[in-house]
Amino acid sequence: MPLYKYKALDRTAKEINGTIEAANEKAAIGTLRGQGLRLLEIKETKGGGGGFSLPLPFLKKDKIKEAEIVGFTRQLATLLAAGLPLLRCLNILNEQIQNQKLKAIVNQISQDVQGGASFSDALAKHPIFNKLYINMVKAGEVGGVLEGIMNRLAVFGEKSLELKMKIKGAMTYPIIMMTVAVTVVSFLLVAVLPTFVNMFKEMKVQLPAPTLFVIGLSDFLVSFWWLLIIIVVGVIIGIKQYRKSPEGLYKTDKIKLKIPVFGQLGLKSATAQLTRTLGTLLQSGVPILQALQIVRETVPNEVIARVLDDVSESIAAGNTMSEPLAKAKIFDVMVPHMIAVGEETGAVDQMLIKIADQYDVIVDEMVAALSSMLEPFLIIFMGGAVGLIVMALFLPMFELINVVG
Repeated sequence: MPLYKYKALDRTAKEINGTIEAANEKAAIGTLRGQGLRLLEIKETKGGGGGFSLPLPFLKKDKIKEAEIVGFTRQLATLLAAGLPLLRCLNILNEQIQNQKLKAIVNQISQDVQGGASFSDALAKHPIFNKLYINMVKAGEVGGVLEGIMNRLAVFGEKSLELKMKIKGAMTYPIIMMTVAVTVVSFLLVAVLPTFVNMFKEMKVQLPAPTLFVIGLSDFLVSFWWLLIIIVVGVIIGIKQYRKSPEGLYKTDKIKLKIPVFGQLGLKSATAQLTRTLGTLLQSGVPILQALQIVRETVPNEVIARVLDDVSESIAAGNTMSEPLAKAKIFDVMVPHMIAVGEETGAVDQMLIKIADQYDVIVDEMVAALSSMLEPFLIIFMGGAVGLIVMALFLPMFELINVVG
């Protein structure tokens, strides 16, 4: 969506400079006028007035990161706790924000609030704030506890971000090792091995089976490298297209849960995420059926999402939450049991947060174990591949020595 830079006057005749995302210039002007601004100047800032620009995410400037939203939430919660009015807090944060895109969004939110809109309605205009965020803020406004809600949102965001960073950090080293291993082996097969093969052919040395195998692999890579790329790209596109159908999404997500080690890690990570999200929503006063719908949209696995649909139907029929969770046989036995205890004591929200805390620890332990387990596996793979190539090169050397002798 194009980004427009504008200059306008607010209701107090104060000059404002900012940016706004809109489908076209007319839509941008309409949005700004709807905010009570008198437009002085507007122009598109992206693509040089209709020039070419690559739609690649990593080339977008001022991309708003999750950490920046969490930081904004924490700072807002701190300012509200200090007793400052919401509008004053937003203006202070707007002066401190470095990311220009986020700065423009906060500026628009501030103007909407100043114009009489509720904070939740102002947030809802910007996709960077998800339904979880907006509904919790709305519950805080209704209950008059916005300060507490923002603090809960900040804690929730910090916990979620910490978990993602741990998983990402644990996978960085294995990915680097695998990339190096594949690069080294490919270089040996494509650049080094053909030189020796030509020498062996000139000397008319009889080649052993391991050498013939490695030579065949080398010839295939040199001649049909493009075919490998086509196959990989075709498989990726095929899977993506298949996942666009509800049944394809369900089946592929079910397979993901059955992948050794990684499936369990994904399941426990999703369990920590959904229990913390649901517990935080319930603590904030969001009705349970609405909370379950929000959680369903944030869960990264369709299998788990359909279990949450069963939970919603069970609660709507006047039954418990724990029963459909136990019947699904996806989660650990501990999860439905702890929720059942929470239902009996009337403290489901607190029990859900406790489950999330426990699973955060479990995921931490699994990530550490996975990292230590993958390291020797990758070393063995790299050593074995290089060793096979070296053996394939040296075995004919002995025959060559006999021929020369």
